[in-house]
Amino acid sequence: MKPRKSPILSETVKKLRTVIEETTDGRLPSVRNLARHCSVSPVTILRAIDVLKNEGVLQGRWGNGYYATKEKKSIHDGAADLENHNTVERTVITIKKDIIEGKYQTHLPLPSIKQLTAYYNVSYPTIKKALAILTDENVIKRSGSRYYFFTGQTKSRSRIAIIAFGLAKNAVKIETERERNFYRLLFNAAMQQNVILETICCNDYLDEPQFYTPDDTPLVHYLKSKNVIGIILSSYHMKDSAECLRKLLVFNIPISAWVEDHRILRMVDYHGPAKKKLSFFDSSYSILPGYEVGRYLIGKGHKRIAYISPFHKSPWSQNRLAGLKKAAMVYQDIRIIPYVSTEYLNDYFFMIKITGESSFGKKLVSGVAERLHPFLRNRIASIQYEHDILLRDNMIFTVCEEFINEASKDSSITAWVCANDHIAVLITDYWNYCSVPLSQRPALIGFDNSFKSFERNISSYEFNTFGEVQNMLNHLLYPNSTCLLNGSPEVKLSGRIVERNSSIA
Repeated sequence: MKPRKSPILSETVKKLRTVIEETTDGRLPSVRNLARHCSVSPVTILRAIDVLKNEGVLQGRWGNGYYATKEKKSIHDGAADLENHNTVERTVITIKKDIIEGKYQTHLPLPSIKQLTAYYNVSYPTIKKALAILTDENVIKRSGSRYYFFTGQTKSRSRIAIIAFGLAKNAVKIETERERNFYRLLFNAAMQQNVILETICCNDYLDEPQFYTPDDTPLVHYLKSKNVIGIILSSYHMKDSAECLRKLLVFNIPISAWVEDHRILRMVDYHGPAKKKLSFFDSSYSILPGYEVGRYLIGKGHKRIAYISPFHKSPWSQNRLAGLKKAAMVYQDIRIIPYVSTEYLNDYFFMIKITGESSFGKKLVSGVAERLHPFLRNRIASIQYEHDILLRDNMIFTVCEEFINEASKDSSITAWVCANDHIAVLITDYWNYCSVPLSQRPALIGFDNSFKSFERNISSYEFNTFGEVQNMLNHLLYPNSTCLLNGSPEVKLSGRIVERNSSIA
C-alpha cells in the first residue's frame, strides 16, 4: 500500500521549491528561519528537505547548510562553486556578484552591517570578516562606520568620452528603445558619480573613418588636452566596430566596449586577456538571456517550445537559441523546435532592401512641401521613414508567416519564444487581427521589454542595462579593481523576466 503524504508536508515542499528558485547563491536559509517562513515546525522542514534531497534538488546536511544542486547553481556561466567555500568566502563571493550586477551604487554607502547580516543570512562576525576582506582587496572602502563601493570621498570630476556612430558632431545615431534607455541611464549614473561625459561621433563609412570631437580638434589631441581617463565605445550602427576599437587601443587608456555588433565579438578572445584596461560588456549577445527564458518556461511546465527568428544569421539570435537548448539539456522530455531564417542579421538589413526599392511618391512629397512653412519641411523625411518601416515590417512578417503556420499546426508546442519583442508584437497583432482567442494561444515571450510589449501585455526578458552602465563607469574609474577584472575581459550580467499575461499559465 502506497504511504499517504501529509498535506502539510506537500505544501511545505512546494514552498521550499519557491525559496530555492528565489535564492541568489543557491543556499537555503537556516532550518529555523525556514520554519518561521513556512509557519511549520523545524521537524516538518527537515522532512521536506529530505524529500527534495531524494529528488536531487537539494544537497548538504544538517549543521553545514543545504544548497541547490549544481544544475541550479550554474545558471550563470562560470559561476563560483560556492559549495567548496566556507561561510565567509561564500559571503564575499555573493557580495562581489551583487556589486557586479549593479545592486550597490558608488555614490551611496552600503546598507548597515545589521541589514547586510539579515540580507545575506549570516552572523555579525561573518559579515564583518567579509567586509574586511573586500576592503583589503580595494573593492570597497570604509569611511567612519559605513562602507562604500570604492569610495565615498568627493573628488575632482573625471572626464569620460562616449564614442558612437554619427554623421556629424553631436549627432549620435539613436534608433532603438534599448539605445535610448542606455544613454539615459548612462548620463544619470555619470552625474551621480561626478563624471563629465563627452560625446564623440565616429563615421566609419568614409574611406578614412572620421571622429567628430566637441571642439573640432583631432581625436588624439582632444583626449590628451581634456585629460580623458577612459572611453565607452558603443558598437551600435558602426560599419566595423572591431576596427574602431583597434584604433582606440593605441591610446592606452581604459575602454568599456558595449557589445551590440557581431564584429566586435571576435575581439574578446583576441585582445581581452592581453589588454587589462579593456572590458567587454555583453548582456544581449551571450547565451544567458536564452538560458534564463528557457528555465522560466520549463519551470512553467512547458515541454515543447518553439523559437521563432527571421534574424538567425546574427550571433545574438543563434546564442538565444543555444541558451534555450542549454536550459532543456538536462531534461529528457523537453524539446526546443527552431523556426528560423538565416538570410538576415537584423531588421536593419530588411530596411536596406526596402529603401533600395522604395516607391515613396515624389509627387506626394512635393505636394506636401508646397503647403508647409520652410522650417517644417525637413519633417517630411519622417513620413518617408514611417512608410519604409511599414514595408519593412510587412517583409519581416512575410518571412515569419510560414513559421507561424508551421508552429500552429503542432498542438504539442505550448510556448513560443521570439527572437525579440519586435517579432512578438507582430505575432500578437496578427493573432488579434485573426481574433484568435487567448485560451487558444501558446505562451509568448520576447526580449527587450520594450514599450510595445508593455502595451500588448507580452512577457519579455529585460536586459540589465542599469548594471551595465554602472560597471562600464566603474571599469574606467577603477580599472585595477579585482572585483571587475575577475580574470575575464567579458562581463555578462543576468537580466530578468517581466511576466505579463502572454505567458501566465
